[in-house]
Amino acid sequence: MAATLSAYAVANAAHVSQSWAWKARDAGIIHAPYTEEDVIALQVYACVAQLVWPGERRVRSEKHGLELWQSLAVNAAREAMSDPLTSAETVLWVLQDAALLATTAGERAALELDQLRGRTAFRLPLGEWIAQVPQTLAQLPTSRPRKPRPPMTAA
Repeated sequence: MAATLSAYAVANAAHVSQSWAWKARDAGIIHAPYTEEDVIALQVYACVAQLVWPGERRVRSEKHGLELWQSLAVNAAREAMSDPLTSAETVLWVLQDAALLATTAGERAALELDQLRGRTAFRLPLGEWIAQVPQTLAQLPTSRPRKPRPPMTAA
């Protein structure tokens, strides 16, 4: 069974600020109790939430809802976490209308030639991120129990 993590641990392991964890929670991307899968979902969400496609205008001061292509990217990343074919070579290509996984160099080349030609795409090194999660979580500081304060004496 996967370890249960705090939102703080998920954000640190995903290499994002804790405010991204709250945004992801509010958008329905991650749900307590948090696990390693949420680390990757948060990392992908933090990337795609900031992405603006060529030709689109996006006002940074406005709140933006989760778009379909962002959902597709996060869901593909979650699926890759449990896919036995996922390796350090696995990449996630994010497009305006799709999210495509390639698990080998050959699949990446075929995907680039067949489906990405002339299209704008964003490549995430998903396999490397997944491979780093256990080590990153092991390096996170564990919380220490607080020392109880001595009782106050009357003066």
